[in-house]
Amino acid sequence: MKKRLAIIFAVLLFLSGLGATIVFQVPDSPQLMALVPSTSSAPAVDGQCYQNRHTAAAIDAQGSLNVLVWNIYKENRSDWEPALTQYSQHKQLILLQESSFGSPLYQWLMQQDLSALQVRAFSVFNKSAGVMNIARRLPISACAYTADEPLIRLPKSALVAYYQLSEPQAQTLAVVNVHAINFSLGIDAFQEQLQQLTRTLASHQGPILFAGDFNSWSDARIQLVNQMMASLSMQEVKYTHDQRKQFLSHPLDHVFYRGLILNQASVIQTTASDHNPIEVSFSLPH
Repeated sequence: MKKRLAIIFAVLLFLSGLGATIVFQVPDSPQLMALVPSTSSAPAVDGQCYQNRHTAAAIDAQGSLNVLVWNIYKENRSDWEPALTQYSQHKQLILLQESSFGSPLYQWLMQQDLSALQVRAFSVFNKSAGVMNIARRLPISACAYTADEPLIRLPKSALVAYYQLSEPQAQTLAVVNVHAINFSLGIDAFQEQLQQLTRTLASHQGPILFAGDFNSWSDARIQLVNQMMASLSMQEVKYTHDQRKQFLSHPLDHVFYRGLILNQASVIQTTASDHNPIEVSFSLPH
């Protein structure tokens, strides 16, 4: 029986890999897609890194920072748009995973007058797929990162962005939006992806927000994530009613923070994705 299952699994992996080479387009290096409603009506490729050519405005609202973290399941569910409209209210920063940057999403962004940076991990049917940061304020800078899934060979993505914070601190907030490697027999590739991201933050002195879909579905993965976050002196957001998406009894989505004051956090049940969104409210320390 085990041998039969192994054969079936190998065949499915082969077919998924064959389909990936036919349907999916993977860039040679990580790419950022940018949409700024004031300058463009369609997303454009902006290289691997983004640099704000103007003085960046503070991302927080008079010392408050409200954040939405959500794996939006490629906007495959019919009610994703009204749900995103509702959840994005009064948020200064929206971190999406599995965003599909096609016409419906960028039309929604234009209607809401929101800017977006997305990592183009791959494209399928002319839609760019990857993690996305959405806000009214553009970051000071941002860079795209990708890591190939060892078995299916399609990249997972992460976006590291730096946002200006308001006075009197006038510090810089580092934000990591991650969709971690999922399909691997061990944790080596998973560890390498997280290490690459934590290394980029090693010299950052200010606050940090590290959030997304970690695909932390095993004890070994959870332990590794906690070790990586501890190396950055991060704390994890906890929930009174924890309704996060789970697999094998492990939550997949996490929010870690440093140098911010946690006010409130909740997980919302929804039919608009296979993951429930996380809402978190922070304040800047005085």
